[in-house]
Amino acid sequence: MEPVLLFIVALSWATSTMAHEEVPLNTTTKLNLKNDEYLTEKIIPDIEFVVQKQLNDKKFETLNMFLVILKNSLIESGYRVTKDIPFTIIVPKVDTKSVDKDRLREFLLEHIIPGIAFQTFTDDDVYGNGNYHKLIFTKLQKDDEMQWFINGVKILRMEIINERMSVIFIDGLLGDKRSTTYSKRNIQETNRYNEPQRLEMKNTTKHEAMVAKDNKLSPLMTFLANMKTGTKVFQHFLSKSNISHYLNDVYYAVLIPTDNAFQRWHPIDWGFYPFSVHEFTESILRNHFIQLKTPLRMDDIKRIHGERRFKTLGGETVIFKSAPTPNINNVTILSDFALGNGNQVFLISEVLFVSEAIVSRLHQMHKDKETPPLLAFPWFGAQFLSHSFLALERDSRFTQITRWLNTAEIAPFVSGSNYTFFVPMDSAFEKLNYENLPDSVLASDEGIRMLLNHFVRGRLYDRDLRHDEVFETVGGGAIRVERTSAGNVTVNGAHIHEKEHFVYNLGTMFYIDSILYWDLVQGSAKPTTDTPSTTSTTTDAEPETARIPTTTTEETVEIQREKEIEPSLIEDDILFDEDITPRALPVRFYANTPK
Repeated sequence: MEPVLLFIVALSWATSTMAHEEVPLNTTTKLNLKNDEYLTEKIIPDIEFVVQKQLNDKKFETLNMFLVILKNSLIESGYRVTKDIPFTIIVPKVDTKSVDKDRLREFLLEHIIPGIAFQTFTDDDVYGNGNYHKLIFTKLQKDDEMQWFINGVKILRMEIINERMSVIFIDGLLGDKRSTTYSKRNIQETNRYNEPQRLEMKNTTKHEAMVAKDNKLSPLMTFLANMKTGTKVFQHFLSKSNISHYLNDVYYAVLIPTDNAFQRWHPIDWGFYPFSVHEFTESILRNHFIQLKTPLRMDDIKRIHGERRFKTLGGETVIFKSAPTPNINNVTILSDFALGNGNQVFLISEVLFVSEAIVSRLHQMHKDKETPPLLAFPWFGAQFLSHSFLALERDSRFTQITRWLNTAEIAPFVSGSNYTFFVPMDSAFEKLNYENLPDSVLASDEGIRMLLNHFVRGRLYDRDLRHDEVFETVGGGAIRVERTSAGNVTVNGAHIHEKEHFVYNLGTMFYIDSILYWDLVQGSAKPTTDTPSTTSTTTDAEPETARIPTTTTEETVEIQREKEIEPSLIEDDILFDEDITPRALPVRFYANTPK
């Protein structure tokens, strides 16, 4: 969604929740701001004057709405509409749903500059915003490109509406993040793919806060936090690691691969990213730390004749050489920095101890981490189902289930990813004579419900199938797990013949020898002359229509969700870690034998 539109939504909140609050201007200290004379006035731009003839371009439609809501939000609080004073609106790149509603107007005023409609930027002038906070423009020459920043936040682009209105789009938000409650969550909480994340970091989790405060690592974490670019991937992985457990109170050198070094291993469109495997990433991090008795400086490396060897925390050997340029294991040292505690940081151009052969072996061991290609067919909105169908279609043991999937139209109920599919083999149909079921039965309400009872929301591994646990199915039923001491596993009496067939990182399939909830269509095995029309299910269909409690001939299973389990869904290690696929949660159950 266009950032301006998100900003508009925020302003609409301000209309109803904050129209009568006052945000005092901090005018007690003179800041010598270029627009100082306008900051003591409560003014907003006249929207009719600015908008009517100037914003015909579609890309400014949301800005028009922004100004309307701005007026409605602030005019009741005593803000005066003016036609004569220029304004600059700063549009932050942030989902405003994360903004604390109690501080929303403060957030909005932080991004409004009265008294100036910027045409160009200079790094000599200092301006103030609607909260009387100082705004400083700085420029950075990167390669042949000049980049501008406002209070350290990158400016993406500027649009000049007219001589009295300019709009600046920024890659972040303004304000004191330490004292305000609004902030942006850059790593998506709902991400289901094990792909490398955007280089900006998300809100600090409990574990990351502990890492940042660790006395052994705090100087390093402070250094990384102050680095504008180039080390964000390493910072992200380090914040999730347990590296401090391996550090003693001695000197250490840190070898930090640049973001581009990690990017080399990123699949272009789909494939396997080795750093989605937590254990592997942790070992790589340990092999980029060297404990030393005395600090190691760049000058020391330049004076090396021949080579000098060190052991990493992970047990690997690194070799420093001075020629032809300072390098580590023949990887160029790009720059070096001294930390406040006397330790040294070396930025390097490659990730050490990673090779194509290592990544290939890792891939074979972690098929569940591989990201998939996007499929337009057979069901664009159901990627797990689509990839599962194509995989089963290639196997001659699954002709019946693929016919069922083709007929039943369950894509709206199994949309997206993160599912476990218990797949009955053809032999399961044959022993019930269900291979003769007509399509009309498979596509009926009972047929759809029976099929949906083979799906569980969330990704289950074999280790999750513990004895006597029960999982709710998409169809509203339940499956009970039984595991013997020999390791044989059944679900509702169906034996699992093959376990953990990974459908990329979208979900898991288990192959079983019986059909679950087979009695839902009992008596329909004989061909029938009835040909009821198959109900076409659209993406607007309500999944609840398939979630009807069912009974079996063996037992009635009553499901009661455990409310006390729900908070675990927001634990940092599950919700925020893109390397962990959410697991289906067991439910409390009571089994009653029918009388």
